[in-house]
Amino acid sequence: MENKNSNEKIYELVLDRILQLEYKPGEVIEEKKIAAEFNISRTPVRESLLRLSEKSMINMIPRIGTYVTQIDIKQVKNAYQVKKKLEAYATELASEFMPEDSIQKLLNLASEMETYDGSSDYMRYIAADYEFFKIIRQNCRNDLMYDMLEELSNIIVRFLRYIQYVCENPKWHAQSLNSIATSIKNRDAETAGKEVEYFDSVYVKKLFNTYFG
Repeated sequence: MENKNSNEKIYELVLDRILQLEYKPGEVIEEKKIAAEFNISRTPVRESLLRLSEKSMINMIPRIGTYVTQIDIKQVKNAYQVKKKLEAYATELASEFMPEDSIQKLLNLASEMETYDGSSDYMRYIAADYEFFKIIRQNCRNDLMYDMLEELSNIIVRFLRYIQYVCENPKWHAQSLNSIATSIKNRDAETAGKEVEYFDSVYVKKLFNTYFG
């Protein structure tokens, strides 16, 4: 595995394990163990962990150890507030550029979510919602905006999995995503942006009332 892509592969792998809660908040991450798992040197592992520490996913404490960060409620709240505005604008941009196959993926995800049960399928809900908006930000053609939204979304999705968030109104959620995807398909950037902003406002308000006081 050790080549010029090792850093990126290890970074993505460890990040995914953190987001999936395979590495739980507060858990120790051992460079040596990861290096042995993939038969590589510790250098790409260390460099990947340094990147993750910059994203507030891990804490690297000299002479003590490397730990997955705890869930920071204030950080999650701040992430939601920033994401709400950025995501709407990213959707406007994506409405101009997104290819038809990506739009179809959005429509398919929204349709699939209509079949989920709000309680037993909560993990699938979180994953599908994350994937839906990831497709949008991937197509906004603004690298800085993509990176910012990706970081904010990672903070949020880890929180949602940690609290085992269950969508209170799954039908409305799926229908809202379908409306967003349809507006993008119609190349109606203004409507798509407004729909995302409204969706995020309703979604965030419920979460704030329940978890942030």
